[in-house]
Amino acid sequence: MTIANLPAVREDSLPERQEYAKALSVSNLLPKQYQGQPGNVLYAVEFGKSLGISTMAAILGVHIIDGRASASAGLISALVRDAGHKLRVWVERDQNGQVVKAIATIHRRDDPDFEFRAEWTMRRASDAGLTSKQVWKNYPEAMLKARAISEVAREACEEALRGVGYTPEELGAEVNADGSVVVTTAAARPNAPGQTIRGAVAPAEPAAPAGNGPAPEVAPTTDTAERMISPAQLKKMGAAMREAGLTDRDAALAFVNEVLQRPADQQVTSRNELTLDEAFAVIEALEPRPRRPKTP
Repeated sequence: MTIANLPAVREDSLPERQEYAKALSVSNLLPKQYQGQPGNVLYAVEFGKSLGISTMAAILGVHIIDGRASASAGLISALVRDAGHKLRVWVERDQNGQVVKAIATIHRRDDPDFEFRAEWTMRRASDAGLTSKQVWKNYPEAMLKARAISEVAREACEEALRGVGYTPEELGAEVNADGSVVVTTAAARPNAPGQTIRGAVAPAEPAAPAGNGPAPEVAPTTDTAERMISPAQLKKMGAAMREAGLTDRDAALAFVNEVLQRPADQQVTSRNELTLDEAFAVIEALEPRPRRPKTP
């Protein structure tokens, strides 16, 4: 099978998809983590099928960061709109023309009168420690838009994202202007068995010291995304809020802030801002308490 004869949509048996992946992996036009890696290409084929997108869209738009699937803001936008929801994104600038805020809104197809809204300001990004990154310094508008898009999409229509609700940058990957992952490891080799997409996009391991010298000190890292509210918690919290009659967004956020007792300048503006522990606390507060039996 040659690349020229490869069909655009894969509906073949597993052996045929494996052959397709093997043929496609020889192309030097693919991202480095796919070149000579038919297993990685096959992963993209299968993941693309689960999202309802083509193999190439999956290869270019889906990135595996530390075992978790992520997607570019562009792909997240496409999934939201393909589901029939209305997504709008824009930025606001100061009098000097500098971008200060990105705003994204979604009106669901099944609830068009309600607006989900996410705002990312430079101040918020600075408070989160993001503006020190080079990509934020060079492309603040693109980064703010990406954050606003992914946040409002998780809030409004998580089911449309099918497991790719975070961008690579949110999961700690080094990205370029369009949000694509900058691979820091060596290029994939045709005879390097077992290399996975996860391994290809993971940060390079520190080099071993020469001779018997001491090993270089490595600063401890923290996976921020792992400590934030999970998709399962978001779903459970939403169901609990509806059960409690908290269907108004402002009322729901007011309840969350009342439970968490955050300072006035750190009030929650979206459920996606909650940590795992905070999410557990809110869900626990929403769960009905068992009633004591009446004494005769």
